Amino acid sequence: MKAQTGPSHGALVLDTLRAAVTRYVVLPSSEAADAVVLWIAATHAQPAWAHAPRLVIRAPEKRCGKSRLLDVVEATCYAPLITVNASPAAVFRAIGNDEPPTLLVDEADAIFGGKNADANEDLRGLLNAGHQRNRPAIRFDITTQTIQKMPTFAMAALAGIGALPDTIEDRAVVIRMRRRAPGEAVAPYRYRRDAPALRALAEQLHDWLRANLAVLEEAEPAMPVEDRAADTWEPLVAVADLAGESWP
Repeated sequence: MKAQTGPSHGALVLDTLRAAVTRYVVLPSSEAADAVVLWIAATHAQPAWAHAPRLVIRAPEKRCGKSRLLDVVEATCYAPLITVNASPAAVFRAIGNDEPPTLLVDEADAIFGGKNADANEDLRGLLNAGHQRNRPAIRFDITTQTIQKMPTFAMAALAGIGALPDTIEDRAVVIRMRRRAPGEAVAPYRYRRDAPALRALAEQLHDWLRANLAVLEEAEPAMPVEDRAADTWEPLVAVADLAGESWP
């Protein structure tokens, strides 16, 4: 039997993803769990978006679940490319196609904090520019004596301790993690055991959203925020509206 691709099917897929995320991670609020789920889903429909919201996973200290949440995001987002350090040149090459990967950066505080901040200014600029479509970086190739336009548009998630640069967080859905309270329990996550089921869920997300790209491209959801915040949240709201049922 052919799988359904209608709104009720989408709501079921999002509900299943939400249950999976909250199985392994305690989120700071129910709204934060919804936001993470919708951001993951939005990565699978990135050709429809004019803006690529960043997901910033902030923790005040160690052992707050930020890296575990990034593990779950990696298993369920579109074409994950995860790193704890990367040169801007490598990132440019990774992005440079019509279907860029979803960039996942762990230990982002080590990249953008302290003495490393100036050294990684190009990477910060790339992440800022890549929030909006058609904002390429321009480089001069001395060998060929030509100007090269390098794509920057891609979804990206960054996890770290403490705040990230303001210009990145201003373009992001920010999740402020906390340590689990007494009585809050999560299931242990084992990559070999648990990742295959999450990847199968990612395939369901991908099939549903790619079947509805035309609808998402035309979506103009009513937004409760304005300007850059609206640009950042619009893909998530569009996915929620497409799913229907309780998600809008």
